[in-house]
Amino acid sequence: MSSRIRVLSLIFCTALTLPALTACQPKQADVIPLVPQTPPPAVSSAAGVDMPGTANTLYHANLCPTLMSLGEDVADIAKQHLGVRYKSGGASPSSGFDCSGFVYWVFSEHGVSVPRDTVRQSRAGIEVAKNDLLPGDILIFRIANTPNGRHSAIYIGDGRFIHSPSTGSRVRIEQLDAAYWKSHYLTARRVLKEPPCDLDLYSSPEIANTHALLDELAGLSMK
Repeated sequence: MSSRIRVLSLIFCTALTLPALTACQPKQADVIPLVPQTPPPAVSSAAGVDMPGTANTLYHANLCPTLMSLGEDVADIAKQHLGVRYKSGGASPSSGFDCSGFVYWVFSEHGVSVPRDTVRQSRAGIEVAKNDLLPGDILIFRIANTPNGRHSAIYIGDGRFIHSPSTGSRVRIEQLDAAYWKSHYLTARRVLKEPPCDLDLYSSPEIANTHALLDELAGLSMK
């Protein structure tokens, strides 16, 4: 009988302590839901564009020309005709160039229309300060013994310009800070303009670089 009493006592004690053990456990309805975490914003990249409301960065293949690159193209065209003889009234490599004819022809080869004579060239485009010159700017000098009292040339960068000087000479490059040209310098005109440029967006820099390369190769094949 004593063993049966001990078993019954143990069962009775267990029944009393079980509610106490479960009293500190939260009910299912009392569980606090986790607050959703906001995803971190997209990391910006020098070559990327972050789109509002997304975590994606879009990259663009920037093939847009600049004033510098356009001017360098003009300078390259001009330098291809170093040594062409001076010809009064000339405006082609076959006949020769006078000063304004050289400027006129070089820009026409680049697809830009400029006036044919030095007086109107001195008023074309916008005026540029001497300290702000870029390749492709038109330089105007005041020279008394020329037909219009003016002489035109094309700035090619690094303090140099290219022109067709005078009878008996040929197209050549000279230094803008040479004493003679410094004393006869009149003004500079900028006729080049940056064209509108579409922004092509891609999902990764690798795709952007691939498209840029393909576009560049396509452009080279058409030249």
